[in-house]
Amino acid sequence: MISRIGLVGLGWWGRQLLDYFNESPRAKVIAVCDTSASMLREVNLGEAQAHTDLKEFYDSEKMDGVIIATPPHLHLLPTRMAAERGIHVFCEKPMAGCVEDCDAMIDACEKNGVTLFIAFKHRYAKAFAYLKQNLGKFGKPLWATYSYPLWKIGDPGWKFVGEGTRGIIVENVVHAIDILRYLMGDADRIYGETNTGVVFPYAVWPDSAVFTFRFKNGAIATLGAGCTSDERMSRECLDIHYEKAVARVWGGLDLPYNLTLLMRDEEMPEQHTFEGSDGIREEVRHFVQCLQEGGTPWATGIDGREAVRIALAVIDSSREQRPIQLP
Repeated sequence: MISRIGLVGLGWWGRQLLDYFNESPRAKVIAVCDTSASMLREVNLGEAQAHTDLKEFYDSEKMDGVIIATPPHLHLLPTRMAAERGIHVFCEKPMAGCVEDCDAMIDACEKNGVTLFIAFKHRYAKAFAYLKQNLGKFGKPLWATYSYPLWKIGDPGWKFVGEGTRGIIVENVVHAIDILRYLMGDADRIYGETNTGVVFPYAVWPDSAVFTFRFKNGAIATLGAGCTSDERMSRECLDIHYEKAVARVWGGLDLPYNLTLLMRDEEMPEQHTFEGSDGIREEVRHFVQCLQEGGTPWATGIDGREAVRIALAVIDSSREQRPIQLP
């Protein structure tokens, strides 16, 4: 069975997803929509039909699922239009630029009985997936520290200016925020310190942050992230401690291939290398599986909303110089 997939948004990451979905033996991108006609001409769409009008795109094509890869503050409309037509949604992170849009997206998909899949690829990377599958052995989470340092990006565009997606903390750091929630539980309180204008002097949103979590289960964590690193040496590393285990996941940024896991009652730690598993092909495979076989995504709209809520709380905490209690 081949699932028919649409794609909205043909920016750099939209192009990557076009290729990833077309690599899948169980999916085919049959239509693409972007407001830029020149962009559509520049990209090899294969047999996919090109559209510049969103309504025409949805009404003239028969799709099982759609990829939403526009700038995040523009995710709501194509998600709502898909849901109203019974089309399942693969939404790139962050889910939206504000919590209100996240809630509206969740509501539209629930009312129309369609899947809302949030593309938190780290959940699908095998090192993190291995930890998640074995959480029952680890006991209560205690504390964690995570370094997630993006480098200076070449074209900041909508990531740093205006009232759209509110900077790199919302646009990129949600990956790390989400994986801490995934492995430690729901957050209760956030305290953040941020810097703005270090990388781009005209920026109105932070380009770097260090912040702490207090989780509802009593665990604590710290996360340092932003876009002030250098591509030549940028690495991510998560150290996470549980009552019965200690784990470390590390690798190049967004390439968390390595896992060291020590059960406290064992003499030696386990060493794992999952070379090539950055989670993207795995999440594409899982979305197609959800389309064809049913089931709940590993990252739902609720997860997407909570990552956005926490990212925005970091910014508010820094500006107000106080901890933010989460609902």
